[in-house]
Amino acid sequence: MFAPFTRSDIRKYSLNVLRNKIRCGLPSCPVCNTQPYLFRRHQARPRKFRILCDALVQVVKCLVIRWKCPGCHKTFTEQPPFALPFKRYTSDAILHRSASYLEDETSTYRKTVLEEGSEIFHASTDEGNTPVDKVLSHTTPYRWIDTLGRFKEIPRRALDLILQKDPATKVYRDLAALTISPNKFVKTAREETLKRSRRLVHLEAVFRVVFGASIFPFFATGCAWQ
Repeated sequence: MFAPFTRSDIRKYSLNVLRNKIRCGLPSCPVCNTQPYLFRRHQARPRKFRILCDALVQVVKCLVIRWKCPGCHKTFTEQPPFALPFKRYTSDAILHRSASYLEDETSTYRKTVLEEGSEIFHASTDEGNTPVDKVLSHTTPYRWIDTLGRFKEIPRRALDLILQKDPATKVYRDLAALTISPNKFVKTAREETLKRSRRLVHLEAVFRVVFGASIFPFFATGCAWQ
């Protein structure tokens, strides 16, 4: 469902940044409405991403582009194809682990951070493969789901686009049927967050089938990550 991004994928993207092969994929400037094809490359800054590989949390270094609008001189960061804003883990890890919690009524946050029943350890050094005495915390997927549940414009636009492409789709009915186990929340506000997160995860799967692409990050960028 969520193809994992590898160390090789991230390094390839970083190399393309160095070779100036990345075209601006941002929407029009939200300040002055300047078209993105006029944006100029401002800088490429280093950033570390975390991937889940071989039951380890491994760190991979990458370059991320910031673009400058010539109209108002504001600068904007373009998310790589494997990233979500302000998240260190790759999007596939976030979506996969979130889905495993939301789709399984018996799943818990602690089960979500296990790999075949074993804890997932952090690697000892950047891009290293030796585990240390630090495991992936069960609070991490809690925060991932909290972030997914805040998006409102992204699922609305994704649903509209799916309906335009396939008017006979049953996605509306499917979304309405999605529920959350009472064991997963105490307050109504948390229940609503979990529902929105599950609907977005479901829409992501449908979006991939209909358009052969993920909602994240490019479509979400066009929605201003709202």
